[in-house]
Amino acid sequence: MALTQATTAYRPSTAAPPRGYRTMADTRHVIVPLILFWAILLPAGLAVDLGGFKLPPYRLVAMLLAPAAINQIMQRRLKFGLPDYLIIAGGLWGFLAMFFNSPLQKAIEGGGSFFIDLIGGYLVGRAYLTDTRRLRTFVVHALPGVIIIAIILMIEAISHQLLIAPLFPIRARLDKLYETRLGLLRARATFPHSMSAGIFMTSMLPLYYLSGLKGRTRWIGTVASLGAVFSLSSAAILTIMLSAFLIGYRAIFTFVLRMKERMIYLFYAAVAAFVFLEVFSGRGAIRVIVQYFTLSPETGYYRIIIWNYGTASVGKQPWFGIGDAPMERARWMIMETIDNHWLMLAVKYGLPATVLIGAGVIAAIWQCSARNQKLNNFDRATTMGVVFSLTCTTIVAFTTSLWANNIIWYMMVAGIACGMANQARAHSAPRGVAHNGTPRVSKTENQCV
Repeated sequence: MALTQATTAYRPSTAAPPRGYRTMADTRHVIVPLILFWAILLPAGLAVDLGGFKLPPYRLVAMLLAPAAINQIMQRRLKFGLPDYLIIAGGLWGFLAMFFNSPLQKAIEGGGSFFIDLIGGYLVGRAYLTDTRRLRTFVVHALPGVIIIAIILMIEAISHQLLIAPLFPIRARLDKLYETRLGLLRARATFPHSMSAGIFMTSMLPLYYLSGLKGRTRWIGTVASLGAVFSLSSAAILTIMLSAFLIGYRAIFTFVLRMKERMIYLFYAAVAAFVFLEVFSGRGAIRVIVQYFTLSPETGYYRIIIWNYGTASVGKQPWFGIGDAPMERARWMIMETIDNHWLMLAVKYGLPATVLIGAGVIAAIWQCSARNQKLNNFDRATTMGVVFSLTCTTIVAFTTSLWANNIIWYMMVAGIACGMANQARAHSAPRGVAHNGTPRVSKTENQCV
């Protein structure tokens, strides 16, 4: 109770909540997503082996919580829209595609893992974190985990010694496992790669900075999120830059122009920049993004080669991809990773999987931004934190692959954005349920928080 009370004060960067406005939800409403969040922070090496079917903590928990999420959606009568159908269709396509390109056992294992990670995380976010009050309560209770990861990353980077990864089976070469940049070790904490750790931590940055939480809670969360720099990952640095740009863009509208931000202008600018690079760069927009948004020229060159071989693979198997089979590549390309999430989806599961999931995420971003224009400035800022987090990760995913802990968190944020897109819509609701799908609370409960 005290924790909830201490996090409801006015923050200048997010405007003041209306007098007497309830800014937090009851903790019991966010227990399920918190369980999944803490499972995401556990090392994937803690996997449970069920007859050859590997279930890392995040996957096992997502599988167990998915029925509860579906039940929650039905009980609260949450209406599905275009983003929901697109993302679920993309997950189903990827699952079925494995049966066209892999032996039965591998199809069940690979397709099942893909579907659980994608849809399990999405449904939990979609069912429970549907408004700003629940989101604030969630990030408050998630803060200890973010702090722990930040501390581990800092210690690993400075000491040049990994604390978690050596305790579990690692598929990386020793020289890559202990890679250094700028005199620091590329830390990874509980994540399977330093890039994964960096992207996860930076995705928390807009959520905390724009949360509206009181003083220390908000700033501790923001600073802890910046612990991503100890991953020494170009993806993390790029995400921080994108987050800072979007937050600054919003600040111009909010404090200088005294109006709600107009995200449509950013969309026009992005389209214009893409067209410019596509026409005048001589290499194409995607190749420019893939190569130059990295800290290492060697890595940038390697990603261009991956893009060339990957698009060739998609051209040969556009519908159902190649599954878990190795992608055709030059003999000297020892690593089998595809450092482009959207390309990886197309190569493994077919182009329709990429189009459906990508379109669903874009639709969720668009709807969450557009439908909440009439929210008060306090809640609007918190909502845009989700939009910015999802937008930055979606863009950075062109330069790296989202997998293991990261993909399930990414889809969870997509589910949150889709759920919060409906928080300001007025629709009929059963007695005891608010228009945004949040259970109504009594005056006594309001006073307690």
